[in-house]
Amino acid sequence: MKKKLSFLLASMLCITLALSSCSGSGGTTTDVASTPSSGGSSASPASDVEVHELILQNGDAAQGTPSQFLDAWIAAVEEASGGRLKIKAFHGGALGPMKDSYDMVKNGTADIAWGLPSMNTGKFPLTDVVALPFIGATDSLQASYALWDLYDSTDYLKDEWSEVKVILLHTNCDAPLMTNGKQIFTPEDLQGMKIRVNGGPPTEFMTQIGANPISMGIADVYTSLEKNVINAATSCGWDVVNAFKLYEQADYICDYAFHVNPYFFVMNWDSYNALPADLQTVIDEYSGYKALEIVGSRWQDVKAAAIAAAEEADCQYYTLTNEQLAAFQEIGATAREAWMADIDASGVDAQALVDAMVERLEAHADKAA
Repeated sequence: MKKKLSFLLASMLCITLALSSCSGSGGTTTDVASTPSSGGSSASPASDVEVHELILQNGDAAQGTPSQFLDAWIAAVEEASGGRLKIKAFHGGALGPMKDSYDMVKNGTADIAWGLPSMNTGKFPLTDVVALPFIGATDSLQASYALWDLYDSTDYLKDEWSEVKVILLHTNCDAPLMTNGKQIFTPEDLQGMKIRVNGGPPTEFMTQIGANPISMGIADVYTSLEKNVINAATSCGWDVVNAFKLYEQADYICDYAFHVNPYFFVMNWDSYNALPADLQTVIDEYSGYKALEIVGSRWQDVKAAAIAAAEEADCQYYTLTNEQLAAFQEIGATAREAWMADIDASGVDAQALVDAMVERLEAHADKAA
């Protein structure tokens, strides 16, 4: 009898345990990009809360200004989500080179990416309006607010960014001109020089001058200057000059406010739509002007450090007089006219677009340092 009782009790215990294990904890982890969690800075969510994991592609240096901004943005978003969003950042091109960042988000290889429109030749011609030579964008915060304002308050840029969810469009500060062998005081001084420059209006500008523009990823600029593959470089913001120590391979660095580089910060639509509505709201909240608050003056602040590091490395810093600058600005106007002709041919009123950009640069002039 005791044996039967013992067997009955044991059987009931097994059934109870089996039922308990089938009930689970009620929580699941949705791995949107099939990658481990970043750990983040926010507190761990309760065990019955669904966690959504995203990956972020960044082709820029891990120690660079973009990475600092992205890490701060991730921390803010994770905290605002109560730990239900986990974003793993892959800096330094760990997932792929900068030139592939946009396509990686578009095809879902990454959920979110930061990068340069200029590395997608011909894809964002209207966004290039902020990169026109000497259009008046001389400060990262001023130009960033003006560019986002243009995107947010008009329809000019929306179509060419419709394939992705735009978190932010912003810019760096003006790009200096680095040269070896000689200082540059006139456009004629650049004629025949092999110069690294971004695609679009900056390349047209250098073509008009008579230089030999070369498209090149930022990671190759240092070695190319060192080996004389190029003897000049521009379209490298002060943050890039600082992070990649480009001043170590240049004799001179001219601060001539040629142009700024627009940047994109975008998200895959499927990844966004897979999130519950309240987490979509978190992403929305930390897009646009809220993201610009996190950007702050990071890009502008690094300029002084880059100039100091350049001078310490015996790379001579100099500026141009207004008279000298006027000759470059005249060629900039010619390059702008060539760009406007192409835009007009596409069916967009180029002059109206330029006027809208200039209007916003002037409206946000108070943001300039």
